[in-house]
Amino acid sequence: MSYDLESILNYIDSSEKKLIAVLGPTCTGKSDIAIEIAKHSSAEIINCDSRLIFDEMNIGTAKPSKAELEEVKHHLVNLKKPDEIYSAAEFQKDFDNLIKSHTDEKGELLKKFVIVGGTGLYAKAALENLNMPELGSNEELREELKAKETEELAKVLNDLDPKAHLQVDMDNKIRLIRAIELVKSSGQPLAELRSKASEDRYDTAYIGLNFERRRTLYDLINARVIKMINKGLVHEVEDLMNRYGESQTLLSTIGYKEIISYLKGEKKSLSEARREIQLKTRRYAKKQMTWFRANTRIKWFYRD
Repeated sequence: MSYDLESILNYIDSSEKKLIAVLGPTCTGKSDIAIEIAKHSSAEIINCDSRLIFDEMNIGTAKPSKAELEEVKHHLVNLKKPDEIYSAAEFQKDFDNLIKSHTDEKGELLKKFVIVGGTGLYAKAALENLNMPELGSNEELREELKAKETEELAKVLNDLDPKAHLQVDMDNKIRLIRAIELVKSSGQPLAELRSKASEDRYDTAYIGLNFERRRTLYDLINARVIKMINKGLVHEVEDLMNRYGESQTLLSTIGYKEIISYLKGEKKSLSEARREIQLKTRRYAKKQMTWFRANTRIKWFYRD
């Protein structure tokens, strides 16, 4: 773990807030720290990672083990199957319903929760002052866009909204399709659609986990990808493909998309797929930090 756990717990105790967010880029030990905080604070955990929403996608998402999920009660995990989709707006609604179910008539939260994950948009939608657009889906447009490659979709979105790259993961096909749908349906850029309220949605204590040296994080990412492959990532992806096909969720998830390409013979070797997963994960970690640096309330702790 390597963090100064005592300092983290002292910070939590001093805040006395009932919502504690543990955020940061991938591979920084967020789940382990969240479990320690939850046990210390008699709290439950709320997942804030967009990939952990999906059942059966375990190895490639570094999902906590069954024992870890049972050690402390986890919420908003394994809600959907890999052939379904899920949005930040849905997450915001599910998060609100969960909090409401643990709130008394006076508006007081009845227990503590630790929100943990690396999906910046989900964290902002649930906790901060981000309002999500309530626009329905356009199935005809979605089907048209699904036929396009990720790079084509990124260009379409950039032509519609040149600043959309600040709001959207441009390597995620599902989010690109939804962003194009929103901009086309509303005629507004994403920044205006995802308007900000005057106050945050919930009073939250924020903890950020990271490394001072980026090279250390990148080395851990590279090692984790190798570990995932050794644990059976190829078999997991092959099994999911056999049961769910090449779903948009699988093709929009780093690790799954590259292994699918390998299984289809589009990659020369497993090593090539592994290197691509490592590269894209490192790029994703960099994007995650762009989201979290914007939140000046985060108290950062460093493993190195």
